[in-house]
Amino acid sequence: MELGLRGKTALVSGASYGLGYHCARELAKEGVDIFICGRDQEKITSAANTIQRDTGVKTLGTSADLTKEKDLERLVLEAEAFLGHIDILIVNTGHPPTQPFSIASNDMWRQGMDMVLWPPIILSRLVLEGMKKRKYGRIIFIGSIFGLEPEQSSVVQSTLRTGLNALSKCIAAEAAPKGVTANVIAPGYFETPLVHEMAQRYATEAGVSQTEVLTEWKHSAPVQQFGKPEDLGALVTFLASPRAAFLTGTTLVMDGGALKQY
Repeated sequence: MELGLRGKTALVSGASYGLGYHCARELAKEGVDIFICGRDQEKITSAANTIQRDTGVKTLGTSADLTKEKDLERLVLEAEAFLGHIDILIVNTGHPPTQPFSIASNDMWRQGMDMVLWPPIILSRLVLEGMKKRKYGRIIFIGSIFGLEPEQSSVVQSTLRTGLNALSKCIAAEAAPKGVTANVIAPGYFETPLVHEMAQRYATEAGVSQTEVLTEWKHSAPVQQFGKPEDLGALVTFLASPRAAFLTGTTLVMDGGALKQY
């Protein structure tokens, strides 16, 4: 399928590895020029160099802390200076504190807000007017299945990810007449370093092995395996394309069938 993305531009956050990296890489394969960010300058530079080498598109990476508003503003300015303008915004953030309600502290809630909600709010605000003027824009938030089916042991993420779903709907309703769409992808468990890190944390707290936790998570979905990051990247690429113009204000689940709701 020809997606019509060649010559478009994208800003992708949290892209030094894992889901964010594969979102950027799959877009680059379709001819999209890429600007990516991550916390570690060395890692994000390496990721950008790899994408450019393998795909031939213009790619640059910069370090940024998504919990700091000044970094978010600088990120958009640098991306626009490099790309000319931003057609596609992919907001992928870190994982907020994972605790049940009885343990989650005020600081954990604040950290979760700064990590999960403020980056998509601020970045969307900064790019939206330019997208409207050009009559084309794609805003895609990487959320979580916990934003649709809350998990008791992860109250901060479960609560705040639902807000991400609402945010995309509000942006979609406002921006749709101007050719801009806004959607959320809610992943389940994917084969990423973050999942292995989280599994080790759960294993230590529960007094079991990391392998036991990973096995339980893998078998929580009917497909009996973890998702492949490049497959999520492929879904992002479709949503970012002109072919997805009629798809907006929606949260798409990609979890191997784990959620039981319709």
